[in-house]
Amino acid sequence: MRSPFTTGPFKSGSRLLIGFGAVLLALGLGGAAAMHFGLVPVSARPPHNALTTAVLHDTFRASVARGAREVGSAPDLTDPGLIALGARHYGQVCSSCHGGPGLGQSPVALSMRPRPQSLPAVVDGFSASELYVILRDGVRFTAMPSWPSDGNFNEIWAVVAFLRQLPEMTPEAYRAATVADVAGTGAPPAMAWTRRGPQMPVKLHDEAAPIEDYLYAAPSTGWRPIGLQDVPVAYCAACHGADGTGAPTGGQAPNLAILDADTIAARLRAYAEGTRESGIMATVASSLSGPQIEALAAYYADLPDRTLGAPDRGDPERGAVLARRGDFARALPACGACHGGTAGASGLGVPRLAGQGAAFLERRLDSFAAEDGPDRQGWNPMPAIAKALSPDERAAVATYLAGLPADDPLIPARPPVPAEAGADDEAAELLLRCTACHDPGPALGADRDLSPNLTLQSAAYLDHQMALFDAGRRPVGSMQQAAHEMTAEQIGRLSAALGAAPAARSGLDPERARRPDFELAGAGKLAEKGDPARGLPACLSCHGARPTAAVGLLPRLDGQRARYLEDRLDYFAGDAAPEVLAPMTEIAARLTGDERAALADWFAARPPLAK
Repeated sequence: MRSPFTTGPFKSGSRLLIGFGAVLLALGLGGAAAMHFGLVPVSARPPHNALTTAVLHDTFRASVARGAREVGSAPDLTDPGLIALGARHYGQVCSSCHGGPGLGQSPVALSMRPRPQSLPAVVDGFSASELYVILRDGVRFTAMPSWPSDGNFNEIWAVVAFLRQLPEMTPEAYRAATVADVAGTGAPPAMAWTRRGPQMPVKLHDEAAPIEDYLYAAPSTGWRPIGLQDVPVAYCAACHGADGTGAPTGGQAPNLAILDADTIAARLRAYAEGTRESGIMATVASSLSGPQIEALAAYYADLPDRTLGAPDRGDPERGAVLARRGDFARALPACGACHGGTAGASGLGVPRLAGQGAAFLERRLDSFAAEDGPDRQGWNPMPAIAKALSPDERAAVATYLAGLPADDPLIPARPPVPAEAGADDEAAELLLRCTACHDPGPALGADRDLSPNLTLQSAAYLDHQMALFDAGRRPVGSMQQAAHEMTAEQIGRLSAALGAAPAARSGLDPERARRPDFELAGAGKLAEKGDPARGLPACLSCHGARPTAAVGLLPRLDGQRARYLEDRLDYFAGDAAPEVLAPMTEIAARLTGDERAALADWFAARPPLAK
């Protein structure tokens, strides 16, 4: 019996499909041949025809509109400081192609295909969310780039805020908004570009093949030759002001005058390399040479410490409590625990906060809360802290810190513990409770394998750990129960008593003391230098004498019980959920079991750090 598909109309239809396929194949082969032999015009000289323009434009509008529907809420786009920050970036970067109010576009831009539009004429046709998407993602097959970083997109809203002003601006107003006013400050100091040392690799985006056709490196020519003109201060002043306070942007740009030279230089290098994300700063920092970075850091660090003062918003009293005391019930440490006292000397790049601009601090906290901050590589405790704060609390902290004098050490303090009769006796009784798990004697826990030596730690560290136990943020049932049974005041007394106790070294298990010297030498190298190839920082970069003396929340490992340290490293390397503010899950997982054991022995054999 014949198939119906081989006779009658079915046979004719089959021939038609075969013929149609043959035509498509021939067209495809012809197109490929035309491209291979250079017959397809790629010249940007003739303008696009109406059909090409319509297809490109309609596709662009539909794609942008779809992306805009997924954008979250925008900040206050009428904030003068936010507008000013966006204006400075637009003037230094975007205006090269898109022009300004009453000003023509560059002949180079008008020679592109498709041509970039004059934004004052068309920007009203886009919503704020659509402008955000265009700036964030760019437009493929045009010269419109994506944002020059893969994170910290919160800063894009500053440019959107300025773009909304363009249709009503005069040329004079545009110039005033985009050009730095350095009148009366004297000529900006010359900072020679003279190249020094190797180029810094840039990691702003994924590298594109063929890699040999591109050079991802700094210093670069920049979108504008900021570095090559030898007067980068004139550009920095556009956002940060000649006095470094950030006044031209209402404090949206950080106050550089209160920062030390090492912090400023480290930030600029990180922005240039892309390890610290900012589309605004990447275009500036990547164009600076090494000597210019050092000169800029010294220039701003040598300026008198000035502040803009606190704005008339937020609740400074609530901010004071969070900044100085934290919130024990939520296990939130005080800002001053890391950013106060001698934190700047910790070597961890912890910036000073007293006197910093309120607008900058609030925007930075909001970015951290959205997990879109500038430091997404490596460990950073700020996202967890910022998310635990409400928007009003973030504003309150920013307002309080901005109102402090720049030289305020921001020393953290627990709520005052009443000096009641018998307070010392109560502390002694609390210490006695600890001996149920932590052996008595000068070193609590010295003879228990898995119980830590409490005398090694600072009061601030012990207090915060008890807060974590009390809030259920550290999964140790016995310690959670112990914390629940004490009041915050009692925990404060206990932490203070242990923090004041002499640091006593734990004994090293004789079995472990026989570890071969070469294993301990390898552990010492990891502790002191890390292993950059595996993304392992040096243990002492956080747990050494300098950082632990400056930042009380960091645990001290020298002289600690070896089995306890190994158990903690194994715990972090496992599948357990990461503990709050603990970076060790990622680090410990990259160590082998033998390395974790050797590191535990290496630290246990060292004398305790001075308290």
